[in-house]
Order: sequence, then structure tokens, then C-alpha cells
Amino acid sequence: MGPRAIQREWIPRRDPRSRLGTRSVIVTLVAGFVALQATNSASISIMSLFVTERLNLPLIWSGIALGLSALLEIPALVAIGKLSKRYSAHTLIVSGCLAGAMYYTVMTFLADPITLLVAQMLNAWFFGIVAGVGLTIFQDIIPRPGLASGLYTNTRRIGAIVSGALIALGSATPLGYQGIFAACAIITLAALALMNATRTRTDQKS
Repeated sequence: MGPRAIQREWIPRRDPRSRLGTRSVIVTLVAGFVALQATNSASISIMSLFVTERLNLPLIWSGIALGLSALLEIPALVAIGKLSKRYSAHTLIVSGCLAGAMYYTVMTFLADPITLLVAQMLNAWFFGIVAGVGLTIFQDIIPRPGLASGLYTNTRRIGAIVSGALIALGSATPLGYQGIFAACAIITLAALALMNATRTRTDQKS
């Protein structure tokens, strides 16, 4: 037996089923984050109309709410960085999805400006988790850093496109603009289910 034969003997053969399993995990992960990005894009896009048409408030309240959410994301990201040393990325993304679902549920039944501002704490934690932990999860599952970051970045762009359909479907319900937030709550919970499915498949592979 020559050196080449010995080398071939020790090279492990790839199981086609494991390759398909890897692809299914990646597709599930991308679909979950596209859904999360779509809800965020949709909620930002309709905020001004929601505030003026549904709550009958001056347009400035839309800017105050979005600005407060962006401001709160700074301490949220700092807290996420510290918590990431104690908790797994999956645990953090679960907390983010739950916060997002709660935020959209509150917005569905919202009736006053004070609650609008208080609810932005949930929104800041939700998007802080998506932005701060998302790339980490992609890099954990996808071994190629370039591919991982590229796919993660594109989830936001695709999510922005999908948000158009989400706005159209949600506004067609009897709830109007609040129906969009209700749809976002449902989609966020569906994305959470996809995240759990991704983790389950990854654990089975390992």
C-alpha cells in the first residue's frame, strides 16, 4: 500500500446528508432573521402614520419615539456585551424575540403617548439583540466568516423588501395600522420557533 493509498484511507468521506443538513440549518437561520428584520423595518416605516392617524398625535411624537428607541439601544448593546459572557447567544436571541413580541403586542393595543415611549425600551432591547447577537450566531453556524457576515447583512436588505408585503397584509385587516403590529408579533414568535429549530438541528449534528 503506497503513501497515496494510505492518505486516501485516512481522508473522511463527507456524508451527503450532513451537507444537506448544514444547508437546511443555514436556510432556517436566514429565514428567521429575515422575518425579524422585516418586522423592524415595517414598524419603523409606519410609525409616523400610526402616530398621526391612529393615535391622533402630532407628527413629532413619531420622531421622539424612534429617537428614544435609538438612544436606548446604546445601553442595551453595552448590557448585551456583558451578558454575552454569562449567557449563550441562543439565550440572548430568545430574550430579544420575546421582547419584540411583547413590544408589537403593546403597540397593537396602544392608546396614549406615554405608553408609546415606555414601550420603546422593549423595542431597543429587541433590535439591540438582533444587531448585536445576530452576526455571532451566523458565525457560530457558518464556518466561513465572509459568507456568514454577507448572509447576515443581506437579511436586513431582504427584510426591508419583505416588510412591504407585511405592511400591505397587516393594514388590510380591520385593525388597520395596529394590524401591522399584530402581524409583526406573530411573525416574531414564528422567527423564534425557527431559531429553536436551528439550534435543535445543530445539536443533533454535533
